[in-house]
Amino acid sequence: MTIVDFHHHAPLASYVSRLTALGIQAQPGAPFPVWEPADSVRMMDRLGIDLAVLSVASPGFYFGDQTFTTALCRDTNDELTEVVRAGDGRFAAVACLPLPSVDAALTEIERVFDRPEFVGVGLLTSYAGSYVGHPKFDGLLETLNDRGAFVHVHPVLPAWWPEGEIPIRPSVLEYLFDSTRLITNLLLTDVPRRFPRVRWVFSHCGGAMPAVAPRMVLAEGMPELAAVAPQGVLRALAAFRYDTALSHTAADLGALLSFIDDTRVVLGTDFPFSSLDEVAGRFALLGEYLGDTRRSAVLSENARELLGDRGRTR
Repeated sequence: MTIVDFHHHAPLASYVSRLTALGIQAQPGAPFPVWEPADSVRMMDRLGIDLAVLSVASPGFYFGDQTFTTALCRDTNDELTEVVRAGDGRFAAVACLPLPSVDAALTEIERVFDRPEFVGVGLLTSYAGSYVGHPKFDGLLETLNDRGAFVHVHPVLPAWWPEGEIPIRPSVLEYLFDSTRLITNLLLTDVPRRFPRVRWVFSHCGGAMPAVAPRMVLAEGMPELAAVAPQGVLRALAAFRYDTALSHTAADLGALLSFIDDTRVVLGTDFPFSSLDEVAGRFALLGEYLGDTRRSAVLSENARELLGDRGRTR
């Protein structure tokens, strides 16, 4: 059984240094972890994980200067390419895109998408205050659909975060809510039907969506949900996939599995933003909760549909 981690951060030193020079942390009040590829290999060896899909995600790449964003994404993708090449088969990566400029994102897709080191792209929930389902991003989604792209989505600090009102790190609340907002945004803009070949994977079991979904079912008769009405909310949500990062209990993963088939769930660890010991503890609890049959699907079998040969035993 080949075990694949779909939610594995690569806070590259060059990326961190450029953001630190701007006064930007991993999130408000939280510095970036110090990381090198060998740290990931040690974690993977301890837990028996064969392949990690690396991403450079939150806090993102756009901070008001598109030229900076385009250069940072380009350099980051080139460095990710080198990390994967040097990783002796233990790593793959998703490419970062210099949004909100769709033109710049399309140029970067042309440049890196077909590199064997990349298995898809990484998107954030929103860019410059607009969610990915906004019509301005349709040109990007059309290209990703044409390519049948695997897209991993990570939450980011929303533009209207009420800083100071609730004094807790955004990852505790806001990240969960922003994933939920994006999934709702995609449903309301009919993205799954319009771009059916995009293979979405959402972080953290879809944030708060497992709790929100029953409320949305009650609202199916509302005109706002007209785009979802033909199939219903739960079937629409089943078109997506979800990773288990920080989600390993009956309250989160269990709620998701109450209306999503286990073939739509993949492993995520959130390393190194979660420490090795934290990841190991959650990994054990996840295995206990899933049981043997579901464990095999979530940790291994479901990866094959997303990764093809990369998801098979090395």
